[in-house]
Amino acid sequence: MLKWLTSLRDRANRRSDMRIVWPICVETAGSLDEARKAFFLHISNDLSWTNHYTHDELVSFVDDLTTPRPTSHRSTHP
Repeated sequence: MLKWLTSLRDRANRRSDMRIVWPICVETAGSLDEARKAFFLHISNDLSWTNHYTHDELVSFVDDLTTPRPTSHRSTHP
């Protein structure tokens, strides 16, 4: 049961990273390549990602990332 709950939490954390952290990386980086590097640094140190994916899978995932579509509901407040 605990493993199942942990898996749900990790999935929610990864979704939040994609919805919040990835767009911030793109907005603040000088290029898409720099945004990918910053995001990879984040996810490679996050157990929500590293407990479920190998290093090579994470590299492949980040390499495939594109510029996120703008969303009007994302808050700019901390």
